[in-house]
Amino acid sequence: MFKFLVTAVLALAITWSLNHKWGAVPPLGKFLDPFQGFWKNAESKNTATENALSLAGLKGEVTVQFDDQRIPHIFAENNHDVYYTQGYLTAKDRLWQMDFQTRFASGRLAEVIGPKAIEIDRFQRRMGMGFGAENMVNTMMKDPEVAELMNAYAEGVNAYIHSLKPGDYPIEFKLLDYAPEEWTPINSAYLLKLMSATLASSSNEFYMTNILQKYGPDVVKDLFPDYPLREDPIIPNGTAWNFKKVPVPSATTTTAPTATAGIKTKEKDEVIGSNNWAVSGSKTSTGLPMLENDPHLDLTLPSIWYQVQLVTKDMNVYGVSIPGAPGVIIGFNSKVAWGVTNVGSDVLDWYKISFKDQSHKEYLYNNQWKATKPRIETIQVRGGEILSDTVYYTHHGPVVYLENQKPEKFSKADNIPAGYALRWIAHDGSNDVKTFYMLNKASNYADYRKALTYYTAPAQNFVFASMDNDIAITPNGYFPLKWKE
Repeated sequence: MFKFLVTAVLALAITWSLNHKWGAVPPLGKFLDPFQGFWKNAESKNTATENALSLAGLKGEVTVQFDDQRIPHIFAENNHDVYYTQGYLTAKDRLWQMDFQTRFASGRLAEVIGPKAIEIDRFQRRMGMGFGAENMVNTMMKDPEVAELMNAYAEGVNAYIHSLKPGDYPIEFKLLDYAPEEWTPINSAYLLKLMSATLASSSNEFYMTNILQKYGPDVVKDLFPDYPLREDPIIPNGTAWNFKKVPVPSATTTTAPTATAGIKTKEKDEVIGSNNWAVSGSKTSTGLPMLENDPHLDLTLPSIWYQVQLVTKDMNVYGVSIPGAPGVIIGFNSKVAWGVTNVGSDVLDWYKISFKDQSHKEYLYNNQWKATKPRIETIQVRGGEILSDTVYYTHHGPVVYLENQKPEKFSKADNIPAGYALRWIAHDGSNDVKTFYMLNKASNYADYRKALTYYTAPAQNFVFASMDNDIAITPNGYFPLKWKE
């Protein structure tokens, strides 16, 4: 009897341990299961080259052809079905990438990774990533065309997710021992905000302010000129500009946001960038223009891009998409080609905030007390812990950093609570998806220019060429108007 009890206890202990996650190690019982574990993720030697999809959410017939590089070419009868299928196939190839990037952008990594991701999650939320994504969704979903494609894409992603059993999950889900969630349009917005963060969320303002205050403007102008010395504009000097200038705001008295201990913003990376060009047909052997686009972003695995062709009765476009967002971001159709590269625009500013007291309910602006808007950020940590972080929003944006500063003339308090608020273009409501939706169907230069009117951030150099032999480049996006210095 004793041997039986010992054996039973050992068997139960081994079974429990094999089905329990130990730190970063997945539950080995589930992971090594030959029927549901990682063995099921082996790829078959036989891959289909053409599939006729039969999915419940489709409104018409859809055919998908895969070329020798496994790039999908989607032929559909209507807009809904082409974006539905794009969502389905992208999820089929990149589901974990889509899920994990969304969690990173929204500050929800701790839910699956645990305590080690708490600070990353807190930073993302304090930077207002959720605030910006929500504003974006509220804006773009008011546009019927964009709402249709965003919803159709999400339906396609979810159709693939619902087709999976736990044994079918991509291997990354098994390694981290969690399940994919349903996709909604805000997930796509998070991915687009993540692109803004990658290309336009870095700032040297605290560091440069400290240098200015310590060494003065002459040293700053000498070491950090306003315009790069090696820059060679593609528009020749002396070219007449036929447009109405917007007046630059006059300078006002401000308190420079001096950096203090504990504040470290994301510094600018001069290596991440891009280049593109277009050549007129008068300089080519074919008589037609040539266009090149090189967005050399971070090297990642999986890739940032996902190649696809989308074909309907009024669209035939080929190029690369961002996994998690509908349409083609960089590509060409039968009439036009376009590319996008980073402008490197200064669209992020820090403002020093002085609060009335430790409650942070009011802050001083133009010699008046204004009310803050608190936003409670709840972080669910794997293992059951729930953390709450209150982020105070001003008219500038979220107060990312808080500190105590010395008394100033407007207050007699011993310690005046202070902080640093962030004004960032990526927080604004926008309909950037509309730009690419229209470029996918564009026929000429006029269509290109109209499409760009919907684009906000991150500012991009949109290069263009058409079968009409028009070429163009437009640094496009929302830029804050700032006074000198």
